[in-house]
Amino acid sequence: MKRSLCLSAVVAVLLMGTVVWSQSTAAGKRQGTLDKSSDRLRLLRPPSAAAGSRVVMNASGTIAAPLASAHIYKFATTDYPGASFSQTTGNSNGMAVGIFDYGSSSGIQAFIYKGGVYSTLTVPGSTGTVAFSVNGLGQIVGEYADNSGAIHGFVDTAGTFTQVDFPGALQTAVTDMNAAGDMVGVWFDSTTSHGFIDKGGVFTSLDFPGATETQAAGINAADEVVGLYVDASSVEHGFILNGGVYTQLDPPQSTSTIAFGVNDAGTISGSYTDASNNDHGFLYSGGIFNRVDVAGAKGTQLTHIPNKGAFAGYFTDQLDEPHGVTGH
Repeated sequence: MKRSLCLSAVVAVLLMGTVVWSQSTAAGKRQGTLDKSSDRLRLLRPPSAAAGSRVVMNASGTIAAPLASAHIYKFATTDYPGASFSQTTGNSNGMAVGIFDYGSSSGIQAFIYKGGVYSTLTVPGSTGTVAFSVNGLGQIVGEYADNSGAIHGFVDTAGTFTQVDFPGALQTAVTDMNAAGDMVGVWFDSTTSHGFIDKGGVFTSLDFPGATETQAAGINAADEVVGLYVDASSVEHGFILNGGVYTQLDPPQSTSTIAFGVNDAGTISGSYTDASNNDHGFLYSGGIFNRVDVAGAKGTQLTHIPNKGAFAGYFTDQLDEPHGVTGH
């Protein structure tokens, strides 16, 4: 498997190797599924805002006024023991999931962290597995590679695995699923990526209007969908799909954005890259962006956010090594 997770990371990340959600992928090129999953999430913060501060936007997307006090987040690392890199992609009801790599030719693997104990997650018969999310019922979704190198989505319900393939797709990744069983993800044809939603076995392709590439990353109980798309200039933007209406989601001065998760309260998690090529996590709710940075990190990216408890993500240290985290 390759080493570059999609969804810019987000989505797609799979294809083993080094998963890094990377946000700067060329238009039409899959960045993640079993690829590199950790470079992808980003959300820009105005250079004038202090780390950890809250930035308020007005209706036109410009800064209205920064709040007087900074919002302080607490983080806990979730690094798979002995791994050269770890990325946490989901956290719910005391269970965290993600991916890790020992380096060299070991390839990317999925992990579960629960009750202080780490375990690996492998789809039976697969040559590589990536976990993208876990819902409130403990169901895990992601993607895996079979012996022929084909990529399929999967749902793991208490150890029972169900394969998920978008009809006619060359590759499929499931990136999130709500408690009702509705799921979103990414599918690939011969030229580019598309998002999808699956409701009761009925698949619908999702494409942001005018985009060259679309990836759906998160879904909540109301079937509100978030993700990223690439425009004609190869710039990545976050998006929200609600009630059949697409809305672009970009913080001020961002150069690329990915909306990765959304909970039932409508809070969106993701990340962006600024003009200095620095990555920042963000939480967006009620028209307000909160920048989220792990202190001392070179970059921070957030993945999924649960209804209660800590959000998931990862940060890059000064040696460019990624570490999984949960935070609140």
